[in-house]
Amino acid sequence: MNMTYMAIVVATLTMVAGCVMPRTSGVWVEKGRLNIEDPAFAANIELVKDARERTPEGFLHAQVTLQNSNREDFDCQYCFEWIAENGMIQRHQVSPWKPLVLHGREIKELDSVSVLHGSADFRLKIRRVD
Repeated sequence: MNMTYMAIVVATLTMVAGCVMPRTSGVWVEKGRLNIEDPAFAANIELVKDARERTPEGFLHAQVTLQNSNREDFDCQYCFEWIAENGMIQRHQVSPWKPLVLHGREIKELDSVSVLHGSADFRLKIRRVD
């Protein structure tokens, strides 16, 4: 009985941990660089340009231009994270994951505006759609 109980507890904890663990994005853009965790996934995307500016109201506006480096469509999701001057991610300002389809060799611009005045930088995260 004790071993069965222990097996159930371990299985439950494993399932819960799998549900709350963040999925790796594989690719993200930060400070003008394309960062790659998963080279096979990242082979589909090229960073063409990233830019940032302040709106007249003082909010940070970010724009990233990406290109699908393959001839086939590439389904993924993206979200912007906003970073404060002290380097901390503004968790209450992380945007939701949005769908993105990059058709073969397509170039697409993604942009977003922070709603907080304290945003100094951004990170664009991209992940594969499973």
